[in-house]
Amino acid sequence: MSEATEAPKNPEGIPWGANNPTRTQRVVVALLIASVAGGMIAFHLTYAGLYRTDFSQLKFGAEAMLRGADPYKLVGMGQVFESRWPVMYPATAYVAAIPFTPLSDIAAGALFIAIGAFLLAYGSTAGTWHRLPMFASYAFFHNVQLAQWSPLVTAMLFLPWLAVFAAAKPQQALPILVCSPSRRSFQAAAVGGLVLFAISIALFPTWPWEWLHIVRGGVQMQPPVIHLGGVCVLLVLIRWRRQEAWLVALMACMPASWAWYNLLILLAAVPKTYREAAMLSLVSSFGALLGINILPGPSTPTSFPHWWAFQVAFGYLPAVILILTRPNVREAAPWSEPARFRQARTGVNSSIGPVDALDLRQ
Repeated sequence: MSEATEAPKNPEGIPWGANNPTRTQRVVVALLIASVAGGMIAFHLTYAGLYRTDFSQLKFGAEAMLRGADPYKLVGMGQVFESRWPVMYPATAYVAAIPFTPLSDIAAGALFIAIGAFLLAYGSTAGTWHRLPMFASYAFFHNVQLAQWSPLVTAMLFLPWLAVFAAAKPQQALPILVCSPSRRSFQAAAVGGLVLFAISIALFPTWPWEWLHIVRGGVQMQPPVIHLGGVCVLLVLIRWRRQEAWLVALMACMPASWAWYNLLILLAAVPKTYREAAMLSLVSSFGALLGINILPGPSTPTSFPHWWAFQVAFGYLPAVILILTRPNVREAAPWSEPARFRQARTGVNSSIGPVDALDLRQ
């Protein structure tokens, strides 16, 4: 490989050597992370004598729909599926969970989180290792503990075809789709959304009205921007030419739960270097652990605002501050494969604009 096209050995400040992962290395690392994630939740549930995760509600809803039942009326306090909170998932999410219905709740949750972790680890290491600190964050651990959607949704940043599942988690996927530089994301979301919606209507024709009624009355889903300090997140739009600024602002304006797993997208999308990724993961994890020790437990709606305020303080605002240190210029999104690695692999520099070329010379 000529000197002109050789990839920089360590352009992102990686502390363990070269930063030019091969596809084989990425697969191995992704398999390791997925195995640990899936094994961790299976061990935790078995050791603690539990059998349900957040994904269990999706699996139950899929089974109910396949039997012609209404999952929205079967979930809740004193219902068939005991739950403190009403169902907030659209029926498209239940359709996506249908392949997991033959499995037990523990196996389904472990397999689901392992798939999401693998796709996120494989996609996020394209051209660089620098995002790996997010897998040591509390946000990722919380996703594993609950078998949540966020790893799979976050992977849409790096693997546009995964947008076929956008309709299953629309409030998380929408900011990613709006800010995606890839047309394939919109195409995949349109095709996948139509398929998921068509199947859901065939199985449960009246679900959209019932779901919207429940969502309007839900107290556990609110935009972080309306809580203490949340309006300060919109200061990120001072850097309105940057895609990551719009992603953070849109995330803050979308309904989301108080739970810490929602911050995983920020940890994947905002950092451009290893130090930035480590800093955001460390600060957000510190905020989560601090909240666990000093805030009231999230068992009642009165405690939710405290947790949203902590999300803003330790998740959103550090990301905002980081983005504000960058120039207000139009550049490739941080989650895009680094242009310098594309150039090294192809020898073609056509995708690099004047701003990117200037950045490479610095």
